[in-house]
This record gives sequence, C-alpha cells and structure tokens, in this order.
Amino acid sequence: MELEGAARAVALRREHAREVAELIRACELHDGGLAERTLEDMQAIWGRPSFSLAGSAVGVRDGDALVAYGAIAWPRYADVWVLPSHRGRGIGAALMRWSWDAARALGHPSVGQSVHERAVDAIALLTAAGYEQTRTSWILEIELDAPPPAPALPGGYALRTFVPGRDERAAYQVIEDAFAEWPDRDDEPYEDWVAQTLGRPGFAPEQLLLAVRGDAVVGALVLVDDGEGYVDQLAVARAHRGKGLARALLQGAFAIAWERGQRSCVLATDTRTGALGLYEHVGMRPRGTYPHFERELP
Repeated sequence: MELEGAARAVALRREHAREVAELIRACELHDGGLAERTLEDMQAIWGRPSFSLAGSAVGVRDGDALVAYGAIAWPRYADVWVLPSHRGRGIGAALMRWSWDAARALGHPSVGQSVHERAVDAIALLTAAGYEQTRTSWILEIELDAPPPAPALPGGYALRTFVPGRDERAAYQVIEDAFAEWPDRDDEPYEDWVAQTLGRPGFAPEQLLLAVRGDAVVGALVLVDDGEGYVDQLAVARAHRGKGLARALLQGAFAIAWERGQRSCVLATDTRTGALGLYEHVGMRPRGTYPHFERELP
C-alpha cells in the first residue's frame, strides 16, 4: 500500500484492539456526534475463526500514532477509518484500494462500506471510485425512563433465557435462517457466530433471550452490554412471524436492560430487513443514518 509522507502501513496484533477501538470512536464522534464502537466489539470481531488479522486487516501509523485502520471485517464489507486530523492526505484512498485487493484475495466478488450520512468526503471518495449506494442503515434508540411493560405473548409461546450446553445450535439456526433471507447476504459459520456472540467479553446467558413453543426455539435476541443495551441480533422463524414475537422479544430485552441498570436500548437495522416500522412502533427513533455503498471487483 503506497502512502505519502511519514505515514506507513503496519501489521496489527490482538493487543492493538483497544487502540483501534479508540481510533474508530474518535472518527464516529467527529462524523456523527456519537461514539458507537467499543473495545469488546473489536475483540468479538477479531475473535472469529474466519478472521485473520494478517490477511484481513492493516493499520497506518504516523510516527507512533495509529491514524487509520482498514479491514475486511465481514464478507464483502470494508471497515475503513481515518482520523480527522489525517484526512485529505490520500490515506483513505490508499486504504480503499487496499480493500479491493484484500477482498479479491478472499474471493469476494464485491466490496462495500457503510458511512455516516454526514461523512461527505468519504461519500464523495467512494462514488468517484465507482461505488453505488445499495441500501441505507440506521441506528435506533429508545430511552427507558420507567420499567418496561411485560412482554405480550400469543398463546402457546414463552420467553426464556439461553441455557449453555443446550441451546447454542438452535439459537444460531433460527438467527442464521432469518438473516439468510436478506439479498446478497453471505452465510455465517456456526463457529464465527459462537465466537462473536457467546464468546464476546462479558457475555452472560441472560443476554440471549429465546422465544419458544414447547421445546422448539422459534425466535432469538442477542443483547450486548455496551454501556447501554444494544440489540445485536433479532430473528423469528418464518413460520412463527406475524404473531408479535419480535415485539415481545424487544420488550423482554428492554426489561433485561432496565434490570441491569441501563436506561437506553439501541439497535441497527437497514432497508433489507423491512423492520423499521416495528422498531418505531415500540418507541425507537433513529439517531444515526448510514448509506451503504458497494463496488464490484473485476
């Protein structure tokens, strides 16, 4: 990767996770006014068996300071950040080109990136390089100013906490089957899901809430503790939709967050899910909008 001036590309190791998280948080704060990424997020992403720091990530240093980061964090998805103080120096463009080579080496036919709608320079760079907007994502939040109401469940269904050693495969499968319905979505290996979800630092069984009918797991919600309750995954099996289970799972998650002392809950969704209306109906409101841009790799 060619860089100008004193900036240089460097390899990253797992002990650099905090430094990368702090870099991304500084970029998020500048671009959108809120820092979303956490150290635990980085540790979970880097902890997946399919992710290789050597082959899928790179850092850029200016002197001793880490000033930029790039990774193919998920199939066909680039996670690229440059500190505001070092923008306009060609680092973002160099990382963009690096992401093409890295994604191509991993066998991906395209590469994309989501950016905050206010990051106009990044949007201009991507569109000038042939990227096209393919979807829009949102981060939504709800303030919890009182104990949430008890979840309303249809007859024959119940909510219960994940039981380690029993529910791993069933929870994974209901989530994977639901997410597999999204267009252009790549399968997530079971081992990756376990590492990023159950293996996330600080994970407790109460953070995986299951909707069940008898012994069958028909819905699942993963709640991450990021200082506020973050709904990381929410899925209901196709045959059990339209019964209010997603709403009940959300209400259950709000109650868990409240009991843990958290006074807000957030989640991310995009136009592929068709679920924005559901989230707004339970009182969630957008706090950040992120257009997603993709480019085919010849």
